[in-house]
Parts: sequence; C-alpha cells; structure tokens
Amino acid sequence: MPTQLNQVPEALQSDFDIVGDSGFFADPQQLFLDSLVKDPRDIVYTPHNGGHWLITSHELAREVLSNAELFGSFPIGIPANMEQRPRLIPLESDANEHRRYRRLLLPIFEPTAVARLQTGAEALAAEVLDEVLPTGEFDFLWKVAKPISMGLFVRQLGLEPERLDEFYAWETGFYRAPTMEERIACGEKIGGYLFEVVTQHVDHPKDDIVDMLLNVDVEGEKLSLEEVHAICYLLFLASIDTVATMLSFIIRHLARDSALFNSLKADRSKIADSVDEFMRMHAFINLNRICEQDTEFHGVQFRAGDNIVIPSFVTDRDERTFADPDTFNPDRSKKERNQHHAFGAGAHKCIGLHVAKMEVRVVLEAFFDRVASLELVSEDAVTGHGGTTMGLDTIPVKVVLG
Repeated sequence: MPTQLNQVPEALQSDFDIVGDSGFFADPQQLFLDSLVKDPRDIVYTPHNGGHWLITSHELAREVLSNAELFGSFPIGIPANMEQRPRLIPLESDANEHRRYRRLLLPIFEPTAVARLQTGAEALAAEVLDEVLPTGEFDFLWKVAKPISMGLFVRQLGLEPERLDEFYAWETGFYRAPTMEERIACGEKIGGYLFEVVTQHVDHPKDDIVDMLLNVDVEGEKLSLEEVHAICYLLFLASIDTVATMLSFIIRHLARDSALFNSLKADRSKIADSVDEFMRMHAFINLNRICEQDTEFHGVQFRAGDNIVIPSFVTDRDERTFADPDTFNPDRSKKERNQHHAFGAGAHKCIGLHVAKMEVRVVLEAFFDRVASLELVSEDAVTGHGGTTMGLDTIPVKVVLG
C-alpha cells in the first residue's frame, strides 16, 4: 500500500500542488523558486495528485534516477497513470529491457545520425521565421516554437501536417486533461492513430524514422511491430511538447536579458556552448519514479508503489551542485554542464537528447540571424501551467529585424 498522508511525519508534509497550483498560470518557474527552491527540506510529501513525494536535492535525485531496480520508471506521470498503454519504450521499460532498447535505438539517435536531420531543421526554421518575423508581434510558442518542433516531427514520422491542431489537443489532454478518464481517452486516440501509421509503413515504406525503426538490425536483432508502435508513442509525446517548451523559456529569458541577447547576437559562435546552460536553467520536466519495494531512503520511509517526483527545474538550481545556480554561465565546468537533469539521469536518460539540443541550437541561430531586438509584449501576457511537464501557454513577443 503506497504512503498515505497520515503516515508522513508532519515535518515532511507539504501542501504543494505540482499540477493545479494557481501560481503556475502566472509564472511556473517563479512558483518553483518561491515554493520549492527556497524550501530547505530535501524530501517532502504532498497529498495532491494521488499523493507523492518530492525530491529537491540534486544529489538525492541522482541517486533515485540512477537506481532503476529500486525506483522503476513505469508509469510516468503526475498522478501516475497505471492504465496508460502501450508501455512507452524505452522510457517505461525495466532495467534489463531498457539496455536492449538502447542498443537497438542508438544507431538512430547517435550524433552522426542526428546531424543528417539538421538540414531539414534548418530549412523549416528558416521557412517559419521568414513568414512570422516580419509581422513584428506574435506569440512565439504558437507561431514559432510549436510549428518548427512539431513540423519536424511530422516530417520525420510521416504524419499528416494538416492535423497539427488535433495532435496538440491529444498531447495536451494526455498530460493535463482535468480527469483521468479524459487523459486515457486522449492516450487511446494517440495510440490508435500511431498504430495505423506504423502498419501503413509496413505495406508502404517511407524514408523516415518509422521506417528506420522497422528496419533496425543490431547483430540480427530487430524490433517487433508492437515495440515500434510504443517507441513512436513516446516520440509523439516528447516531440510535441519538449523542444517547443524549452525554446519558449529560452526566448523569455533572452527577452528579459538584453545584455545576453546582444552578446549572442554579436558572437553567434557562443550559441552552441550556451544550449546546455539554457537547458539547465529552464529544465521543465517533473520526472517521476515508482518505488518498487518498501525502503528507507536517507531516513525517510518509502513504500512500494510510492510515486517519487523530481522537479528538474528545482534540482538544477541546487547550489550544492551548481555554483551560483541562478546565474546564466555557459562557461561552467564540464562536470557541471553534464550534471543537469533536463534530460533526466541514469539508465533512462533521454535517448533523444542530441536531437533536442540540435533543434534548439538551429532555431536560436536562425532567430539571431534575423532579429536585432526582442522584448515581451508584457509580463502579464505570458501564461503557463504545471504538471508532468510544466511550460508556457502564451508568450507574446515583439521583434525588430536586422
């Protein structure tokens, strides 16, 4: 039986609602800074969203993320969605299965393979920006970030670009619909659609990632049709939300920091070295793991079935790991640069991290090539949300070309 609030010492109790706190609407990052970064406790329990633990220490989070046997990765979500199928591969696979999947998937997501995707990313970024930027004022999330990141995804998986709005609605519902029934319904729509896509590729091969997955062969070992479907399901959820969310937080940062904007504008070579620091400062995924057995963790009793939530934005602001964590510093040591949790950590660290970093860099380079100045329309016009992936819902900006 998972932990209940009445079993938690009062000193470890919290009323923080990582999904529904009204402060997420105004500024999700500021809410985390005020509520969790400033909380001196490394582990707390909240009764919201099914009840779960929150770990805010970078070192303790690393321990959890690195112990896949004790802290399993199924199911993801806050609250944990036990009814979601298919199991997302490789994210929700157990430790032994995960090693197999990484071996099979690495040829598709290794840096040399990602480099082949860069030309398409550059072309789409240029196409979108050249259409949107001359208007001078627009919502960066909906006019730039999502069309580029999702546009790349639909091309890479051979999906229908005219259904983008429908895809957005499914993904948003999967993570943030008000009831579990609605979330499951959105998940079923995603699953049904992607199964059709995969089976169509069997009969009509295309030059895209689905075809690569169907034909991957490592020492005679291949992926089943069901496994390809589950991998595409995870790619769908990740590709719609992650890069667009990261780009939106980065653009807000640049709109607020004209000195940094001007520095990167003056020396475009600094952009590549800045990507990891942007990702550390604006990590947005609230990672979660499920405790597999009763255990005592640093003096705290966890029970089998407990949902252990790790807000990456908070752990990446831990001053015990990152010197002056609230300051943007692209010249951090290699050790610090490699420790952020924007892509998780341990065996289940995101296998698509090189794709995400490439897309962010390409969009920023194209943006700086075209924009002389950037500002928010107003701070109040920027809105956000919490949940498994916190993010921005609107970010109206003004630009001057040059």
